[in-house]
Amino acid sequence: MQSELQSPVDVDGLVAQVPNGMEQQIYAVSVMAINLDSQDEAKYLHQLAQGLGLNAAAVNNVHAQMGVPSLYT
Repeated sequence: MQSELQSPVDVDGLVAQVPNGMEQQIYAVSVMAINLDSQDEAKYLHQLAQGLGLNAAAVNNVHAQMGVPSLYT
């Protein structure tokens, strides 16, 4: 189990499993699961947002609602 948590996330595989209309919720769950304190985490969130079809404004809105730093400036 621990090795699964430390292995890279298959962003395309995750995106393919997201039901229509749940994109922002799935993105928010990912934001909650990380600290956004590294470039790799920011890159993952960016890839996830792109895969889910979320634009910069929508992503920054999720971050604002959760009280975490914005991903895009």
